[in-house]
Amino acid sequence: MDRRTAISRLGIMLGGTLSASTLSALVSGCTAPPAEGFVPRLLTKNQLNQLGRIVDLIIPDTDTPGARKAGVHRFIDTLLAEYLPSAEARSFAGRFDEWAEGHGVDDLDDEQLKDLLESVDGQWASGAEDTVWAQLKSWTVSGYYTSEIGMTQELRMLPFTEARMDMPRSEVERTWAN
Repeated sequence: MDRRTAISRLGIMLGGTLSASTLSALVSGCTAPPAEGFVPRLLTKNQLNQLGRIVDLIIPDTDTPGARKAGVHRFIDTLLAEYLPSAEARSFAGRFDEWAEGHGVDDLDDEQLKDLLESVDGQWASGAEDTVWAQLKSWTVSGYYTSEIGMTQELRMLPFTEARMDMPRSEVERTWAN
């Protein structure tokens, strides 16, 4: 499966909630830069650390690596710095600061942060408007499932193998439909 097919399926999975700028970034090949020597380009180091903790709770390590190991927090910084209009990116960074400070993110341990995010997600799912949470969640899922880790380890895609149309469904370990 190529990147464009994965993105179209991701859009379907998210119910079409990806913004035009996010889709543009993904189609253009926005990826997470390597961790070694990474310096945030738009976010502060504290924001990047907060973001790393949050994305790791949105998609945690299980039998496959989670969002932080996939570099989703670095992907989001790159998305903001290179693909979003600068006014929109700066606006998000400011709103993220207010959101994190308002929720006391720095003062929470991982279990407390997990509880907070579950509460925020429940409120958002019930219709409460939280554009910061909506963007964080959308960018996390987008960044993870278009990363090498997300595609090859979580979804177990084998992009350079022979297509097999005769494979019984019972032999497929993971699919988009599961």
